[in-house]
Amino acid sequence: MALGLVIGGTLGNFADRLFRGEVVDFIHVYIIRYNYPVFNLADSSLFVGVILIIIYLLREGKKEKRNGKDKADS
Repeated sequence: MALGLVIGGTLGNFADRLFRGEVVDFIHVYIIRYNYPVFNLADSSLFVGVILIIIYLLREGKKEKRNGKDKADS
């Protein structure tokens, strides 16, 4: 799923660049007085996908460490 989000976001931004010559950003969020940078769904997809991949890699690293200790203790 994470890789699909990254690939989809990349293809979405690439299609904008290819057909429009620029990436169209249309979501503008204000948080209290903070004016958050404008973004689009492809940017959001990329961001969420990368965060999910990082979480996955960190969890897998912990599993490997734990499994390596179990084998060393045996």
